[in-house]
Amino acid sequence: MISFFLDGQAWWFTVPAVVGTLYFLIQFTLMELGGDFDTDVDIDIDTPSHDTPGHEFKVISLQTLSAFFMGGGWMGFGAYRLLDLGTFLSCVVAVLSGAAVGWLLVTLLRKLLKFQSSGNISLSDMVGLVGDVYVQIPPEGQGTGRVKIVVEGHQREINAVQHGDTLIPTSTRVKVRRANEAADSIVVEPVA
Repeated sequence: MISFFLDGQAWWFTVPAVVGTLYFLIQFTLMELGGDFDTDVDIDIDTPSHDTPGHEFKVISLQTLSAFFMGGGWMGFGAYRLLDLGTFLSCVVAVLSGAAVGWLLVTLLRKLLKFQSSGNISLSDMVGLVGDVYVQIPPEGQGTGRVKIVVEGHQREINAVQHGDTLIPTSTRVKVRRANEAADSIVVEPVA
């Protein structure tokens, strides 16, 4: 069985196919478990001139390389072993197939990333909103806490300070009085 995959020139296709497939499966498994395992090579062949969602997705990354090796390796192996095309034509099939799979991955991921919202919300938009203390807020001048606030239908956690001299405990309802853009925090007070 192993000789079918490794004899002759077949190993030139089998090794990249197995490596690409293993990387893909490990990354998919970690993604399902909530982890992340990707390192990008900072080469961006297609540099958009405007700031659009998905433009930060690099053309050459470990994802696209694994897709190239997985698709190209298995297609090249199939062309070599199953279609008996010979080494040169199988290499051509492998490179073209790998490029097509890599291009398809980049295209699909860029289209999916366009569905994401930027998530950039100005702190001044939160003035007047009510939220819950997530991490207790110490008295004025003694540090920051965190507040959960729903803004534009999305829950956000924001650094918060207060002007009082009493600790605001977790789960207390607070109202945003001011935004401090420079300190990336909001000023809150307990809701009576």
